[in-house]
Amino acid sequence: MSQPIITVEKLGKSYRLEAKRGGDHVLASRLVGAMKRVFTQQRTRDTIWALRDVSFEVNPGEAVGIVGANGAGKSTLLKIIARLTRPTAGRLAVRGRIGSMLDFGVGFHPELTGRENVLLSGVILGMRRAEIRRKFDEIVGFSGIERFLDEPVKHYSSGMRMRLAFSIMVTLEPEILLIDEIMGVGDESFRQRSTQRMKQLIESGRTVLFVSHNQRAVADLCNWTMQLEKGRIDRMGATAKVVQEYIEQQVELERPMAKGHAEMAPNPSQAMVLRAVTILDEHGHVAEQVEFSRPFRVRIGYDINEPVTGVHVFCRVETADGLTVLGSGDADCEPGRLAERSPGGYTAEFEVPGGLLEANLYRISISMGRPFRKLIERQHGVVYFSLVDESSVRRSWYEQKRPGIIGHEYVWRYHDADPWAPAG
Repeated sequence: MSQPIITVEKLGKSYRLEAKRGGDHVLASRLVGAMKRVFTQQRTRDTIWALRDVSFEVNPGEAVGIVGANGAGKSTLLKIIARLTRPTAGRLAVRGRIGSMLDFGVGFHPELTGRENVLLSGVILGMRRAEIRRKFDEIVGFSGIERFLDEPVKHYSSGMRMRLAFSIMVTLEPEILLIDEIMGVGDESFRQRSTQRMKQLIESGRTVLFVSHNQRAVADLCNWTMQLEKGRIDRMGATAKVVQEYIEQQVELERPMAKGHAEMAPNPSQAMVLRAVTILDEHGHVAEQVEFSRPFRVRIGYDINEPVTGVHVFCRVETADGLTVLGSGDADCEPGRLAERSPGGYTAEFEVPGGLLEANLYRISISMGRPFRKLIERQHGVVYFSLVDESSVRRSWYEQKRPGIIGHEYVWRYHDADPWAPAG
C-alpha cells in the first residue's frame, strides 16, 4: 500500500489577541492602560484556536473536499499545509511538490505586464525558464486574456488576475494542489473550464485539497470530504453523505426547517396568499421522508381575497441548496385555470412519480401571480422533505448515494454477440 502523501496529526493553530476590558473607550483608561503596559510589561491576552486536534491522511491521487462555515478553519488548514504559516501544535508531513491557490495573484507585480508576470510567477512557482516558454501559449490561452497580455496588471480586473493566476497554477501541474474557493469566482465560461481542468488533473493522479462553499462542485470533484466546525473536524467520510449533512445543518442554522408540513399566517391585504404546503405519501399521510421509489404528492393551500384573472400557482421542487429539479404550475395542463378566480379558500395538489428523483433532501418553493407579468407572492423553502433509498437493489451492496438528481434505475442488457459486427 502506498504511503500517504499528506499526514496530519493533532494539528493545532492558535493566535493570541489582546483582550478588551471595560472602560477602554474612555481616553483616560486607555492612557492608564498604556502606562501600565510600559512599566509592568503585563498584557492581558486571549488565546484563539483556529485549528485544534485535526488529524487525517490523504493518499496520492485523492481529491478531498473541505467544507464548513466562515471561520471554521478551512483556509488556515490549507495555509499550514502550504507552509505559509506554522502550526502551533501537532505534526504535518507532506511528500510532494505543492501548488496553492489560496490568494489569487500573489507575486504579481502591478507595474509589470501580464506577459512579464507570467514569466515572474512561473519562476516563483518553481518552473524552469524553458518550461515556462514551452507552456506560455497554453497558460495565456486558458486564461483568455490574450488581448491584454501586454497591459500592466494594475489595469486588470480582479477576475482577470484570478484567471491568469489559476492558468499558471494548473499548467504547472504540481503533485499536490491546494485550492480555496476557485469555483466561486470568474464568469460562467471560465468556471466551467476550471472545473473541467480540475477533473483532468484529478484523473491524471494529482492530489487535490479543495475548499469551497459550492457544495455541488465539492460533490462533483471530491472522493471524500471533511467538515470543519470551530477548528475541529466535525465529520469526515463519503462526500455525498458529508455534504448532505452539512447542507441540512446550514439550513437549520438559517431557520428551523418545516418538515413535511408548513402553515403560513393569513394576510387579508394581499390578493392571493399562501396558506399551507404539505408533503403526502402515496397513502395520503403527511410525510417528512418518502422512499425514493414511491410517489409523493405536494398539496398547496391558498386564499384568494379579491377576484384575480390570469394567475397561476407554480411549485418548484428544489434541492436543499436551491437547485430547481422540477417545476409545475396548475395551469400547465389546464389553461382554463387562468380564467377569473373568485375569493375563497383553495386546495390543490399534484403527484410526482416514484423513482424519478434520487434520494436527497429537497425543499418546496411556491410562487403565485400572472406568468412573467406580475408576481403576487413568492416563498422559498416553505417545507423540506427527504427521499430515502431503502429499497433499491444497488443499496444492498453499495452504501453511498448515487450521483445526480434523477433516481430512476435502468436495466442493462448484454448481447451474446457484437451487435456492430458485420453480418456473415
